[in-house]
Amino acid sequence: MSGSVHGPDDVAPALAEALALAARLLRGALLLLAPLYLLSGLHILRPQEQAVVLLLGRAGAPGGERVWGPGVHWTLPRPFAEVVRLETGRVKTIDLGVTDADAALPGQPASPDEDEWKRLLLTGDANLLRARWALRYTIDDPAAHVFGFDRPAAMVSNEFRRAVLHATAACTADRALRTDVEGLRAAIEDAARARFAALRAGVRVERVEAVALAPPPDVAAAFDEVVQAEQERSTRISEAREYAARRANEAGGEAARRRSEAAAWRDRLVAGTRADASYFERLLPHYLRQPGVVGPVLLQDGVRRALDRVSEKYILRRGADGRQELRLWLGPEPKRPGANADVR
Repeated sequence: MSGSVHGPDDVAPALAEALALAARLLRGALLLLAPLYLLSGLHILRPQEQAVVLLLGRAGAPGGERVWGPGVHWTLPRPFAEVVRLETGRVKTIDLGVTDADAALPGQPASPDEDEWKRLLLTGDANLLRARWALRYTIDDPAAHVFGFDRPAAMVSNEFRRAVLHATAACTADRALRTDVEGLRAAIEDAARARFAALRAGVRVERVEAVALAPPPDVAAAFDEVVQAEQERSTRISEAREYAARRANEAGGEAARRRSEAAAWRDRLVAGTRADASYFERLLPHYLRQPGVVGPVLLQDGVRRALDRVSEKYILRRGADGRQELRLWLGPEPKRPGANADVR
């Protein structure tokens, strides 16, 4: 039985040829993958995005840039460089606290009663309230935000919670729930801004909003009664003030009217007195010369003017014996322009 037997001289050329083929394939793969690898370092940032570049673990990119803005950028691919993207142009929201409406999702049982205490805030007058606050913020310093903290999102949430707790503890329940909600909101917003600035968190607070504020369920009815009483009190105070203002205006008008009438009466009285004085001054010389003539004339004139002022006149006379009496009734006398009625 005979067979072909390959010696060492026959295997060596075949192995060399296989190794050469593998080398050619590897070079081809490298030539094909190298551009793709370099292209993986190309990054396109949208208008609301910025990126922090880590080159060999340090902040910085080719050209000395530490933070990229929107546009097309290139850096060395991984593992030489790492690009951390941040949506700095988009307003982010953190929602703290829930109310009863949020305590359970549809179709799921509500949380246990002891979880309700986690939703309550302690006020400065030792009362409790349920509050839900929302923080709307943007990132204005991406490098500080990324490199300053291990978990930036958790830091923002914790610091916002801290601001809410401190501001609520300095406020009374009545102010927080009714009379000064805006003041409490502004206090939380100012505290959050000051805290992020002190920490150099790279965060800009846009606005803090009160999503929901309510007293605990056990005292909600009592709180509503207090609110109703306060509203009724305010209503009655407003009505009383309106009544007082109305009465004051009426009294002022009546006083002005009476003062005007009194002033007019005074002017008439003064004018009449002056006229009488002038009249008597003119008659005085005549009376001094002929008192027996002027006196009866003045008496008759005074009686006539007195009788002109009444509608019913009675003349009483006694007889010569002093016992008989005659009583006459005279009706109103017609007024004639420029003449006076005589009674005899």
